[in-house]
Amino acid sequence: MIKTQVEYSRRSPTYWNHLYQAGYRVGEPGAFERQMFRNYATLKAGMLAVDVGTGRGHMAAHMAKWGLIVLAYDFSTVAIADARANHQSCSDQLTFAEHDFTSDAIPPELSPGTVDIISCRHSFEFLDRFRFLTDARRWLTSAGVLQITTHRAKRMPPAAAHQGLRDEDIEQLRQGWRYMTTYGLDGDDTLIGIVLRGPR
Repeated sequence: MIKTQVEYSRRSPTYWNHLYQAGYRVGEPGAFERQMFRNYATLKAGMLAVDVGTGRGHMAAHMAKWGLIVLAYDFSTVAIADARANHQSCSDQLTFAEHDFTSDAIPPELSPGTVDIISCRHSFEFLDRFRFLTDARRWLTSAGVLQITTHRAKRMPPAAAHQGLRDEDIEQLRQGWRYMTTYGLDGDDTLIGIVLRGPR
């Protein structure tokens, strides 16, 4: 019962608001991570991108600077307020909004078959995976990409294993996609990128 309560709290807006208010930070994506993302997701100016669990909006801002039209969502009001304040220079290409992909109704701007790229940088682990993957495949174009940045759970300290995916979780992601690619983002393959292309 206690474990269940802890797992639930990690997926609540209140939990994340408290973390952000206390100064919680997800490191900005470095040059190598950004380049790998661009290469594997084959990003092009003019694409419509959705950044899920955007936090303070760092990856969303980079995508906007690359010429993508970006819709960035997070259910933490604190994170969204900070993202809006810190990335005003990207406002023509970037929109931040509060949204809970687990419990809220689908945003009306996410129409079926219209999204080119969905990015989940350190956020996929906290979603209702079945619902989100079903919705993501519906929103994406036939050649669309879901890009996930995460940790391998087995390489994380036991107390932080929830911040990553197990090998079996990663393998199951192949279902419902035409192609899947994984790539390492650090020396020991703890931090990885996963690209799922072509929803079916």
